[in-house]
Amino acid sequence: MRRLRWIAPIALIAAAMAAQADVYRTVDAEGHVEYSDRWVPGAELVRTDHPGRESSSTTSSDAQKRSTAEVKKDKDAARSEQCKQAKSRYQRAIESRRLYREGANGERQYLTDEEADQERLQARIEVQDACGTAPAND
Repeated sequence: MRRLRWIAPIALIAAAMAAQADVYRTVDAEGHVEYSDRWVPGAELVRTDHPGRESSSTTSSDAQKRSTAEVKKDKDAARSEQCKQAKSRYQRAIESRRLYREGANGERQYLTDEEADQERLQARIEVQDACGTAPAND
């Protein structure tokens, strides 16, 4: 029973400390944006709940608004890139006479007409998912 009296306050303190985590933003060499609660070299602090850590010119709410805007901007850029890649894949699929997959040793394994039709349909669905609309040219 005595253990339970000490475990509850310790758990509450640990939860409160975890809730006050800083958020850091990094961009890797390939341009992928990552958010973490741990600082790494080159990371930018985008949100903090510790009043002494941010610059005097920004408030916590300003940092949070900036963080939200940056996340939205990053999501929009990622979605745009996914849409561009999906459209490119679809265009290649409909323009190619024969479609193939690469085998284990790098050799080409040509698809049957039915498999090629399925591949083109899958590419079209990916465009719809990534871009929100069906491709214009069928």
